[in-house]
Amino acid sequence: MVFMVDDLQIENLSEVYVKWNEMYLLSRSEKFKESDLENFQKAINDWGDLFIKLFQNISNSHLKFLKLHSWIYYIVDTIREYGAINGYTTETYESLHKTYVKIPYRLSNKKEVEKQIMENIRRRAIVS
Repeated sequence: MVFMVDDLQIENLSEVYVKWNEMYLLSRSEKFKESDLENFQKAINDWGDLFIKLFQNISNSHLKFLKLHSWIYYIVDTIREYGAINGYTTETYESLHKTYVKIPYRLSNKKEVEKQIMENIRRRAIVS
């Protein structure tokens, strides 16, 4: 199957998608045996190799993304140390970042931003 992305033909895009789904399904397990982790790491490597091969030349950053790096090199060790990743979420921290950084930044006049953000947070704490 051939896909078109920004006028660029990517013949193996469907394969990347299939490999992503295989890897994702493995990541959703509740418990892992060592053999499961080995299979998971192989699935990650297979997907990562193909993904990088296909997209590094069209990525401005050459795919130097922290989340991609962490996923490929550290997720299996993290599972070994802490267990299944199903319960992990960044939602709380993203919400706090929005409430205590993004919104106050938008309300600032963009001069001495940190001082204005801290003042906004202080006022909010006093009111509540």
